[in-house]
Amino acid sequence: MNLLELFRPPPLDPMLKIVSGVSIFKECSRAELEALKLHLHERHFLAGEIVFDEGEEGEGMYVVIRGKLQASRKGLLKKKTLGVIKSGECFGEMALLGAGPRMATVVAEEATTVLAMFRPELVSLADSRPRLGFKIAMGVALVLEARLRRLADGEAEEPSAT
Repeated sequence: MNLLELFRPPPLDPMLKIVSGVSIFKECSRAELEALKLHLHERHFLAGEIVFDEGEEGEGMYVVIRGKLQASRKGLLKKKTLGVIKSGECFGEMALLGAGPRMATVVAEEATTVLAMFRPELVSLADSRPRLGFKIAMGVALVLEARLRRLADGEAEEPSAT
């Protein structure tokens, strides 16, 4: 037996590995990801099931672990598809920063698993681990800033479903 094997940490939980690749959580250390795990809730949606509706109050964000969802927005004559959300992507992150109406409806296109984080848990996490709370809030701010810049530059992408 190799002595290095004894001191090597166990592999990162597969779900946390996906979370670590999401831009909001990229700056988090392994220990911070492990602490974050206590504040993430696994949710399952069937094909056609609504995750949230446009106009309802936002309470938190989601990271897609497996599956695919579609974000759409009501238009004057018909609904407008904003895009597809796939494994390793997040949506609804603006709701972590404050209450407000969702800007889109998100529906599972197929059986989908997500990890959800809700605003009260981010507040609790920030109270107990201020550095981690700050990293997450900054991650959300940077994602939103990038989306606003793309929109201001005239790219077709609209802000994510929040």
